[in-house]
This record gives sequence, C-alpha cells and structure tokens, in this order.
Amino acid sequence: MYKILIIVDKFKGSLTAREVSSIITGSFATVLPDAKITAIPLADGGDGTIDALEHFGNEVIPIETVDPLGKPVTVPVLRVGNKVLCEMAKSTGLWSLSKEERDPRYTSSYGFGVVIEKVARMGFNKILLGIGGSATNDAGAGMLSALGFRFLDKNNRPVCDNGFVTGCRIGDIYHIDDTNVPGYIRNLEVEVACDVNNPLTGIYGASHVYGPQKGATPGIVETLERGVVNFAGVSKMWSGRDLTQISGAGAAGGVGYALALFLDAKLLSGWRLLFDLLGVEAMIGASDLVITGEGRVDGQSLSGKLLDGVLQRAGHHRKRVWVICGDNLLTERELEIAGVERLFAISGIQPVKEVAIAKGSHYLEKISRHAATFLKPSTSNDQTI
Repeated sequence: MYKILIIVDKFKGSLTAREVSSIITGSFATVLPDAKITAIPLADGGDGTIDALEHFGNEVIPIETVDPLGKPVTVPVLRVGNKVLCEMAKSTGLWSLSKEERDPRYTSSYGFGVVIEKVARMGFNKILLGIGGSATNDAGAGMLSALGFRFLDKNNRPVCDNGFVTGCRIGDIYHIDDTNVPGYIRNLEVEVACDVNNPLTGIYGASHVYGPQKGATPGIVETLERGVVNFAGVSKMWSGRDLTQISGAGAAGGVGYALALFLDAKLLSGWRLLFDLLGVEAMIGASDLVITGEGRVDGQSLSGKLLDGVLQRAGHHRKRVWVICGDNLLTERELEIAGVERLFAISGIQPVKEVAIAKGSHYLEKISRHAATFLKPSTSNDQTI
C-alpha cells in the first residue's frame, strides 16, 4: 500500500490550509483508492495557525482582549495537551485594520500580552506563540506592559498610564520596572514560532523591512527605528544583555526580541515548533511520498517557511517530495537543488491570477487529480487538464 503524507500551508487569499489539505487528499484518494493518505494542514506561526491546527487540539478557549488600536475583541487560543497555542495575528494582526488605520506609530502589541497573561493566570505555564502577521512595531513593549512590566520616562513617570505602549512612545522610555511582574509570568516556558530571521535593528531590522508593509512611510520608518534603538539600549542597561541581532528578534515588530530578552523564550522556526508538537518527523519517516505546497513558491519559501522545513526533513529521511502550488517563481534547477521531484502549479492551467484565486477549489482539485495520475501505473500523464 502506497503511503502518502500531505503537509500543506494556506493558499493566501484563496484557500485555508485545511481546505487545501482536504482538496488534495480527496483528489488523490479518487485516483488512488488503495493509497494510505495522511494529511496535516499546517502554517508557519502567522495568521491561520490556530485554524489549521484546531482539529489537533483538545480545546479552544475564548479570551477577551483588545486589538492593535485598543478596541475590545475576543480571540481563540488552542490547548494541545498541557500546552496552549496563542496566535498573535488573532489579537493584533494587520488584517484587523483598514488601510486607513494602518500606522505602526499608533498600534500596540498590548492585546497580545493580555492573551498571554490570561492564559498564564489560568495555570498554563507552557505556552506556544505564533507571532507572524502583526500590525505593530513597538518592540514588544505593549505586550510586556500587559505582563506587568512598567516603562517610565526620564521623569520616572509611566510612558503610558494605561500600559498601551505604541510604536511612537517607545522612544520616550528611560527606565524599566519589573517589580510588579507576577510569578506565574516569570515561570512561563515559552516557545515562539518565528518564520523570519531578521534582527531587531538596522536596515534588515523590524522597522526598515516590515514597517512599510504596516503603513509606515520612509519618514515614519526612521521614527520607528529611533524608538526601537532607544528601547533596545534601555533594555540592555536593565538586563545586561544585547539580543538585538539574534535571528528572529525583528519578528512581529520586535516582539521576538521582547520575548527572548524578557521571558527567556526560545525562538524557533514555525515549522519546527509545529513539527515537534504534532510528531510530524515520524510521519515523514514512515511515508513513501511527501506532498507539500502553498499559494506561491519563491525564494522566501526556501528561507525558513513550511516548504523549506518539509524539504529539509524529507531530505534527511530520503523521501520523495512533490509540490502543489498556486504559482511557482523558482527555476527547475533551484527546485532540483532544494529536493523537489515534481511541481504542479495552478498557474500552468490558469495563468490569470484573479481567476485562479477566485476559483481556487476548482483548479486545485484539477491539478491535484492530474498530479495523482503520475503515481498510477499504465496511465498516460500527458493528458490535457
């Protein structure tokens, strides 16, 4: 019996990871009814992580918090065994703001901190955090305020009376006070799914690379950078450590840095954290073929994203890997070096992006059925699809 393992991410703007997984599974099962197919919809730690993993969890817990601008929202967290997964994009995601509202000078990670604090107060001390897709650039100061840290200006007054520290206020921070941080926060064991390796500061840091995506003009980027540099300097004096250049420090507008420095969190590749949580490594080892995919395959796909993780671990176990995607920007040589045996792209049968996205289910099923025929003996594969 042929064993096929399907590990896919969402097709952004078209299909969720669970939808993609279901369509590919159904298509292969139709063509290969005797195959044993196991499907694992995943994500990289950003938006969609909880949605993709919900069926692996024991319980979805609603948490009341606030969005990036301080408006009340209720978001889910997912309990998986004795751990709880919190997705930053649910509370402080860029998706939650209109185009006109996007300005990282005035957004805060405070709401994400509220989620972490409430989960910890429930008695959970092992927390997994997915921090992709944020609307913030406050170096995590807003989040830390919700956890009990106080940030004071040069006159020893709170930078923000309500703790809602924003990107434009971290430049005013002069002192850090942690006397009110509760024991259940200090004792947390935190692992962070981080899908970028940017440092906190500099031209490759949070402000310069991701600020523009969050609504920052060149002038605003410089303002944000000055604030982040100031916060990093004060934090270094407070802690005696400089973690500004560690991989992932710049994730989520600096939340990666704050979690590592203030909570001793482990910053991990999103795929690696989820692989460990769900035991994916063993599933890869037991399979004959691994199928992975995402909306667009490009250079970033091979730089720490889910597809990169699948290729790494499948290569370690000497397993064949096929990719099913919406569009592919890599050359045949790049795919070969990465370890991709075959790639099937929807753009090959529907080059109009808007149509492919709008009818994603139809075209994904079509391309998946075609892909499955390559595993069926005596079937011609040059058929028109």
